Amino acid sequence: MRRILPRVWVAVIAVAVAILSVTAAAPAGGSPRYLDQKASIHNRVNDLLHRMTLEEKVGQMDQQLVDNLTGPSNQCGSQGWAQLNQSCMKTWLVDNNVGSLLAGGTDNPPDTTGQGGTGNTGYDWANEYNMIQKYAIENSRLHIPLIFGVDAVHGFGHPWQAPLFPQSIGMGATWDPSATEAGGAATGNALRATGWVWDFAPVQDLSRDNRWGRTYETWAEEPELSAALGAANIRGLQSPGPAGSLGVTATVKHFAGYSQAINGHDRNEALLPLNYLQSMILPSYAGGIDAGVGTVMADSGSINGVPATGSHYLLTDILRDQMHFQGVVISDYQDVQALQTAYHIAANPAEAIAKAVNAGVDMAMYVVSPDQWQSAILQDVNSGAIKKSRINEAVGRILTLKFDLGLFDQPCVSDPNTPCVDANAANAAVTAGRAGTLSAAQESMTLLRNQNNTLPLSSTAKVVVTGPSADSMTNQLGGWSVSWQGVFGAGHVCCMGPPDQIPPGTTVQQGVRNNDPNAVYVPDGNTAATTPADAYVVAVGEKAYAEGLGDNPAPQLPPDQKALIKTLEGTGKPVIVVVIAGRPVGLGSDAENASGILMAYQGSTEAGQAAADVIFGKVNPSGKLSVSWPSDAAAPGGDFDGTAPSPLGDQPKFFDQLPGTGSGQGHAYNPLYPFGFGLSYTSFATSGLSVTPNVSSHGTATATFTVSNTGSRSGTDIVPVYVAQPVSSVVVPPQRLVGFTRVTLAAGQSKTVQVDFPVSTLAETQGDIDASGPPKVEPGAYVVQLNKNNTTPYDVAVSAPFTIH
Repeated sequence: MRRILPRVWVAVIAVAVAILSVTAAAPAGGSPRYLDQKASIHNRVNDLLHRMTLEEKVGQMDQQLVDNLTGPSNQCGSQGWAQLNQSCMKTWLVDNNVGSLLAGGTDNPPDTTGQGGTGNTGYDWANEYNMIQKYAIENSRLHIPLIFGVDAVHGFGHPWQAPLFPQSIGMGATWDPSATEAGGAATGNALRATGWVWDFAPVQDLSRDNRWGRTYETWAEEPELSAALGAANIRGLQSPGPAGSLGVTATVKHFAGYSQAINGHDRNEALLPLNYLQSMILPSYAGGIDAGVGTVMADSGSINGVPATGSHYLLTDILRDQMHFQGVVISDYQDVQALQTAYHIAANPAEAIAKAVNAGVDMAMYVVSPDQWQSAILQDVNSGAIKKSRINEAVGRILTLKFDLGLFDQPCVSDPNTPCVDANAANAAVTAGRAGTLSAAQESMTLLRNQNNTLPLSSTAKVVVTGPSADSMTNQLGGWSVSWQGVFGAGHVCCMGPPDQIPPGTTVQQGVRNNDPNAVYVPDGNTAATTPADAYVVAVGEKAYAEGLGDNPAPQLPPDQKALIKTLEGTGKPVIVVVIAGRPVGLGSDAENASGILMAYQGSTEAGQAAADVIFGKVNPSGKLSVSWPSDAAAPGGDFDGTAPSPLGDQPKFFDQLPGTGSGQGHAYNPLYPFGFGLSYTSFATSGLSVTPNVSSHGTATATFTVSNTGSRSGTDIVPVYVAQPVSSVVVPPQRLVGFTRVTLAAGQSKTVQVDFPVSTLAETQGDIDASGPPKVEPGAYVVQLNKNNTTPYDVAVSAPFTIH
């Protein structure tokens, strides 16, 4: 028989429950300790953990799409990011205790001004944050704030008016940690102003395979360069803002080996011997971890038959125990479910969740079905599949991150009527920093060919600008710009920004005309070729793309672009090819023999201005390739010619650098342009190299040398410092990058510089094929080498021996 209580008793019980709830949240003597800003974060976390129910704890481990809080009540999330819905917010944030929200790659806020704006402005991002955060704090029992995450890959790429930096491969060409740090700081300032303070960047995967569609998100192919640039970027992102403002956390991803699928396809299987994983792959991630990154994202793929999301060895034994990471580990998009639905190593959601959590995942980017997450993980705890201590460990890390970022100390926590962030100030923060993006783009410009010193052009020359990327902000920015697969116009079936959200910036044609009043832009290539000119600038390359759609078995210029270059060269006038692409591409013989080739990369809203500044000599180019540029010969070279150019598809180039007994055509390291190559309008020489003669295996060596500007104008030289190991117990490349320096010199000036490098950079996992131990430095003879700046690999200019003992 159902017991029916009189209304008065229902009211009394409700009041009593409310009193108990308040008592739990605010015990006698004032506010609970976790709301005491003077208490240590450790004590605040422990106090809050003891107050939380199991349901509240596991909710903190669930990250959901912001879309799910919007749209019709019976179809939450069905319209993308629409208007907020109180019923949907209650279901997700209160009933299921969700602890984090994600703006996915295609998610941008609607207009929140009520005045019919475009939406997706800094104000809209901040306003949505305020409304959602206010609801979460007011309606959760313990007033726990959410943490909001977004992919801000090359600047805060979603708000359409934001200035954007070169993609990471372009920043890699700067070889300038101060530039990546400045880029991180500018991005962090924009994020904190809107409240979306969890940035799922940077990618610390090494560039390994040019076919992979996320190559542009990597810094470099050498661990030392990738680690240094990523560490600086993280320091910038996580640098503190003004007093009382929110902190920002970066994310090292995708741990580990994500960039080396066996066939160049995104998220496919990677086969990584443990000695190679430890010696070559992990140091790049270590750079970010040692820089104090707050979070790490697990690799979406599988390694040696084991999905990374479910690998205890990877996420705990290596990441926690060996690399000493203390922060939060998050899965990638729906990767916990994928243990069941894609990899089939779990029979149901509960098994998949148990595998991921026990492996070391603290928060799942579950995205949908928070009720499924709740019921399945509670089932795991009740059955003993996941221990309560593991839940407490994961939630403790998440809460520590929230406290560390200042989320509990926002004004809206103590006074719900006070906005969490100042939405009226967000637009200014999001749109600031355009001069910084131009500076970074100028540093990234990489001059690959300058036949007969054609460049720089005269600023009074009659120049015709043409090509499909000459006036395309879509092509210029690439992926993760406004939307996941790029700005409107990339030609994909989905996932691009709307036509009324083209970011402001400077394209190549505008940049050229800014530098030269006699320059003209002729969109049609055939018309351009018949337009009289002193020189032609043709902008070619790739359209925007992101993972999946960017995979390409043979990245190259399409036939129409190659034909355009051939037509222009038929005029007999100098042709300057500006390549706007997310990776090296096959250029074809006509482009490769053009008067000039400038790699301008994708990403920057000011790349067009930067390219023009180099073309006309306003900027002396200093960029150097951070990846090898593969050859694209029409056919394999002659018999037994190991260094003959290869046709497209000879990937990954790294393995060509390892010693071997091959004899086939093109089996050796045979790039069109090697790692570290880039021209200048002046010339440099290095001399007087010396190095610490004897150093311990735990010590630091110092290379000292003189850099001289032997040309006629000032410029900046980037000097990579390599080490060769004449005899090694395991196979190593002929040269390994251990350090680098940037030196700016006036014409005729010389400067003596020092580059310190820990010899641990040379550590390798020692032993036989089954070796799996931590890398160690092998005692013995080594040689520091500085190369000549030309297209011949390993062309040593000066060297100096030293010994490690």
